[in-house]
Amino acid sequence: MPVEIKPAISKKDLNAFVMLPYSLYKEDPLWIPQLIMHEKAQFNSEKNPAFRYCDVRYFLALRDGVPVGRTVAIVNRRYVEKLNRHCGRFGWFECEDNRETANALLDEAEKWLFEQGMNEISGPMGFTDNDMTGFLVEGFEELPPIAGSYNPPWYNDFIESRGYTKEVDYVEYRITVPESMPEKVERIANLIRKRSKVRVFNAKSKKELSRKWGHQLFDVLNEAFADLYGTTLFDEKEIEYYIKSYLGQVDPEFIKLAADGDRLVGFIIAMPNLSRSFQKAKGRLFPFGFIHILKEMKNSKVLDFYLAGVRPEFQGKGIDVLMSHEMGISALARGMKYAESNHELEDNLKIQAQWKFYDKRLHRRARVYNLPLGT
Repeated sequence: MPVEIKPAISKKDLNAFVMLPYSLYKEDPLWIPQLIMHEKAQFNSEKNPAFRYCDVRYFLALRDGVPVGRTVAIVNRRYVEKLNRHCGRFGWFECEDNRETANALLDEAEKWLFEQGMNEISGPMGFTDNDMTGFLVEGFEELPPIAGSYNPPWYNDFIESRGYTKEVDYVEYRITVPESMPEKVERIANLIRKRSKVRVFNAKSKKELSRKWGHQLFDVLNEAFADLYGTTLFDEKEIEYYIKSYLGQVDPEFIKLAADGDRLVGFIIAMPNLSRSFQKAKGRLFPFGFIHILKEMKNSKVLDFYLAGVRPEFQGKGIDVLMSHEMGISALARGMKYAESNHELEDNLKIQAQWKFYDKRLHRRARVYNLPLGT
């Protein structure tokens, strides 16, 4: 049967859009099902504040009435204005192993973005840089973290055959947690403590983390990430959204805060790896999904890093070393064997420098592609 591409507008279509990966990848041992409730909220214009400045069109591919592919076309107006670059995005691309279907999906996304005045397209990218970014190009045999990119290798062959070329790469490292903190790290951390007034600590509770430090944490993030690729500043509504959605769910033991007096100047957010428990939950917290997640939260031997930032005026002063040192102590106390870095721009040497004292390997790489439109 020929493939049909339609805008996903109705509630039924949007539900099919959300649920497609759960049928497409259900037999894949390396795919991590996201929580369905979070996926639905993410694509809900009434709940996700990114829709206030993103123009969005969902596309669903159907074959004989059965969903077999999807993608989103996005115009992030803040990003366009920030860079004075009329570049749209495609994201959340999933497709059956069929070039006809894949081409038809991107044909529609590219056409719609061109009609919105865009003269180029990048992707895969989400509404913001906090969403899933990039096609996996290395590390297909590795179990991804719950926030990691995952796709079959043929996506890259396909996208390059359309003329897309590399825009940026993100890299991820797997770090071996040593049996004890390296002597050099201990020595440097102690020296920095003597010279700096900055203290590194954990919030006492999730409530304190959210209420006392949450807004300052996103202030640090806005300053630290202001000039990085793909980023736009968080406004007040987005900060409230992310505090409510995420900070209330994390383990304060693995959130390291750095403050100069009462002013937050840096942070690192990490969590025990929950990939296997998410696979067991199959996208649902109930009736038993939450039990798998809580169990792995306590027993996981892999620590996933998510976000880290230091205010620009405090960069280069060892604050990242102090926070990494404290995180290492917590990882050792919990019996962690490995740590997984979040994806980092391959040329972001400042963030990668924090791993230089540890045994590590580059184990996953994701790529954002770009294509001129209308040529």
